[in-house]
Amino acid sequence: MVSSWRDVEVSNGTVFRRMNEWTHDDTEHLGSRIAAYLCECGDTSCTDPITIHRLKYERVRAYPARFVIALDHENPEIDYVVREAPGFAVVEMVGRSARIARATNPRRSHRTGVDR
Repeated sequence: MVSSWRDVEVSNGTVFRRMNEWTHDDTEHLGSRIAAYLCECGDTSCTDPITIHRLKYERVRAYPARFVIALDHENPEIDYVVREAPGFAVVEMVGRSARIARATNPRRSHRTGVDR
């Protein structure tokens, strides 16, 4: 089965989210300080950094279908802007895109299938 471009774009965003999880784990010793993450948009060529307080990133990650992206990187065909802040926006995936985002959530417990 050939994936639609929308599925590919969501999958690309989930790769950046997974990379940000590594960043988050590597900087956990910093406590609640500001950290630099990668834009979690679906554009594989995007390398825009997102500077965000670690606690704010945690609030976004509490919702498996939400991503942190650079301003104006949203795609209204797969997500919508939840809020904007200086230097970044929070988007939430919709429909099939949301299902893919939840299924690929790196914080999902593989034993229980429940997001943590």
